[in-house]
Amino acid sequence: MTSPDSGRETRVVLVRERSIVVRKLIDTQMLLLAREAKVLQRDDVSTDRKLDGIDRMFRILESAVVQPSDREFLQELILEGQLDLRELLSFVTTFNEEVAVRPKARRGRTPAQR
Repeated sequence: MTSPDSGRETRVVLVRERSIVVRKLIDTQMLLLAREAKVLQRDDVSTDRKLDGIDRMFRILESAVVQPSDREFLQELILEGQLDLRELLSFVTTFNEEVAVRPKARRGRTPAQR
């Protein structure tokens, strides 16, 4: 059993009732993921380029999975047509769910000078 990268945050994501530990993607991975998603939406891009982009997206998302056995499990689901890209994107969105809620700034009188 491999241990997660101690320098990156991890979370547990439930996929088909299996708990999978994923690492938080780094900024450059997020940028490339977003760029490839935009390329997929364009009509003026060739099918080959779009397929290359999909491959990149899957490799980025697969790199977030900590355990090799979990990667194999996900690949089998993909091969069988039981898992799509939207479900894999939960690897990214799980880190956005716990956004810190800052208390509302209180506006009022200025502090008394003593």
